[in-house]
Order: sequence, then structure tokens, then C-alpha cells
Amino acid sequence: MPALVERLLAASPGGVYRQALALLERPLLAHALALTGGNQLRAARLLGLNRNTLRKRCRSLGLAAGSRTRPEPRGAAEAAPV
Repeated sequence: MPALVERLLAASPGGVYRQALALLERPLLAHALALTGGNQLRAARLLGLNRNTLRKRCRSLGLAAGSRTRPEPRGAAEAAPV
């Protein structure tokens, strides 16, 4: 982390916090959602956030917090008409 801060300081001395947040927030939220299977409430609790705050941040970062990927039913690909 110190190396990251030093690099950000060299690039923009007044914007370290915003730049660090931009680098870390999206992967952090994506990982929390992945750990919880897309469950927003559990991800928000894991991060210490309000669920609405998590949803708002995900929307602004382009993360699909509201959509869960559901597995295709077994045999659906084989049963589809050709």
C-alpha cells in the first residue's frame, strides 16, 4: 500500500484519496458480491455499508449489483430445438 500511495502522490499530490478509491473500490465491491453469491445485503454487511449505498456505488461503477446470474437448468442446452 505505501508504494501505491507514493506513486499516486507523484502523479497527483492533491488527489491521492480519490485516485486510490477509484483503483480499489470497483474490485472490492465486485469481490464482496462474488463472495456472497450476488447477495447485496450480505455483501453490504461484509463491507460495513448500507445496502442502498452498495447499490448506488455499484450503479455508479457499472457493476450489476441487482442482477444475479442464474445457472441454466440441466439439459436445457440439449433439449433446445435446433
